Amino acid sequence: MRVLMLAGNGLSLSMLNDCSESSVDLVNLFRLGSDVPWPATGAPGFLSYEHCPNLWALGARQSSTKEESYAVIETIITAVNACCMADPSTLEDGIYIKAYKELVSYLRYLFVYYDDLLKNKGFFEKVDELATMKALSHVARHSDVDHLDIVTFNYDAMLERCFNSMGIDYSIPKLKDSEGANVSIHKPHGSITFCGRQAVDKSAFGIKYAAQFSEGGLDDLCVRYDYLGENYPMVGILPPAGESDRYKHRWIREIWDGAGEAVSKLGDDDLIILYGLSYWHVDRKEIDHLLAKVPRKAKVISINPSPSNQLDAVCCSLFKSYHSYSHPALLEKVLP
Repeated sequence: MRVLMLAGNGLSLSMLNDCSESSVDLVNLFRLGSDVPWPATGAPGFLSYEHCPNLWALGARQSSTKEESYAVIETIITAVNACCMADPSTLEDGIYIKAYKELVSYLRYLFVYYDDLLKNKGFFEKVDELATMKALSHVARHSDVDHLDIVTFNYDAMLERCFNSMGIDYSIPKLKDSEGANVSIHKPHGSITFCGRQAVDKSAFGIKYAAQFSEGGLDDLCVRYDYLGENYPMVGILPPAGESDRYKHRWIREIWDGAGEAVSKLGDDDLIILYGLSYWHVDRKEIDHLLAKVPRKAKVISINPSPSNQLDAVCCSLFKSYHSYSHPALLEKVLP
């Protein structure tokens, strides 16, 4: 049996809820922005008028509510999604394009900051306490599971670090292959661990306003789990609410191709797990693209304490076998 898991922000939230790590906010992405260090100096205040004047002008504040924060992000990305369809030579860098470039850089260092907090708190030494990871370990190690493909839209390295702690081998196709691993992790929106091959002097760090909406391929990136706070000229993440097929980053297309290959191997007797997908309207196209290729007779389950009515409707229309569960522990009963 092959298993495909499509994971959203709810996967990481579920891990944190198991251990009550309240110092990491994965919902309001600006709330802790003033705590994030500016790489060139190490001083807090990445999200500030000095360092991110365009984000600041659009209302990005540590005092913003989660609704206000996401409204700022969605507005920026909606504008840039349209700009990506135009000839870049015809565009002038107005406030939204500049804010986008600040946002990309800010989000990378926000999640690096979270990663450091979790490591310092010993979070990844308590993996055995996480119901989420117990369930995923059960799937990955189940005797009937030949291969587990995980397509995650999360930037953080929580899943990989937990697998490392549990001794579960995995590959990141086309970036970090591990011969014989029966788990593959595909990250089409990128990751804080996707870094340029060489760092440059941190004192020279700054927002790359001159950068185009096009970056290199996977051969320009490598996977790192140490020194994530260094200054890497290439940033391997795509901001939330961005439609990846509009962006001309070759690395995104290459990762999507790998995810598509995994879906194409699924059969009628395989299992699909939808874990913590919000199915927000700007993200639906990518999820729909994958779900449409899943065999109609495959068994599909959703794990989400607050499931999307729209995603339920889609799955009930696409698949003959669909179940919605509120807790990951039920995975151990789905695969006894």
